[in-house]
Amino acid sequence: MDYFKGMSYDDIHLIFEKYFNSNVAFLEKTKEQTEEEDNKALKRKTKSSKEKAVKKQKLDEEVEELKKHLQIVPNDDDDVYTEATPLA
Repeated sequence: MDYFKGMSYDDIHLIFEKYFNSNVAFLEKTKEQTEEEDNKALKRKTKSSKEKAVKKQKLDEEVEELKKHLQIVPNDDDDVYTEATPLA
């Protein structure tokens, strides 16, 4: 703070204004970059959501196609056979 001793308000104000403007410019640039990154992320998310919807639709169509070919056959022979293998 000794640096500013003996300086007038106008001199000090010019120094602070210079650094203040520099900081504001940096913050605005950072804000713009952040918004740009957010927009890119949103586009990726939207694109992936659309891709997921298309993929789900294709799977649903495949399921419907497979259901058409599915035939339930009654089985009157409900006997269950198992083979046991001795462990000892």
